[in-house]
Amino acid sequence: MSKLNQLIGFLEEQLTVSEPTPDYTRHNQEIITHIEYLKSMKQPQLNENQKTVLNWLKESCKLYGLREVIEIIGFLPTTGGKMKYKQAAYAYGDLNDDELAQVLQAFSQWTLEQEEAE
Repeated sequence: MSKLNQLIGFLEEQLTVSEPTPDYTRHNQEIITHIEYLKSMKQPQLNENQKTVLNWLKESCKLYGLREVIEIIGFLPTTGGKMKYKQAAYAYGDLNDDELAQVLQAFSQWTLEQEEAE
């Protein structure tokens, strides 16, 4: 489990379940605000091209496995890659380095979560 997930879990455990009083309500609302903020950190806001590439990476990983997907990423910018994976290849080509880094970060997080779920 990632450190961020551990922190979210810890905060969720701190939510007070008791009679609704102003102090408990304020306490819980502050914790919920922190939890929502941490959850938003887990998911960067991706643009349409980033979402296209990320979804393609996830689906390809399910079908072919992680190693194969890593090899295919290098194939995307080629003519063959553009013919075989047209939508993903053009979306990938439109990403700048920062956008690509965000996609790879989100994909890495997703693969780790898949391993934890197994």
